[in-house]
Amino acid sequence: MDWSCQMVGVKELWTLKWHREFDTSGPWTKAGGIKPQDWPKWMRRFKDY
Repeated sequence: MDWSCQMVGVKELWTLKWHREFDTSGPWTKAGGIKPQDWPKWMRRFKDY
């Protein structure tokens, strides 16, 4: 840990490498094939990453 911090978008959380075994190209990312209509209604208005 380097004690740094930064602002991130809600949907960006699925693209961050917060653990060495976390799959950053999982199903809730563009790389994983998520489409805007797949998100819950309340999250659709947030920026895609």
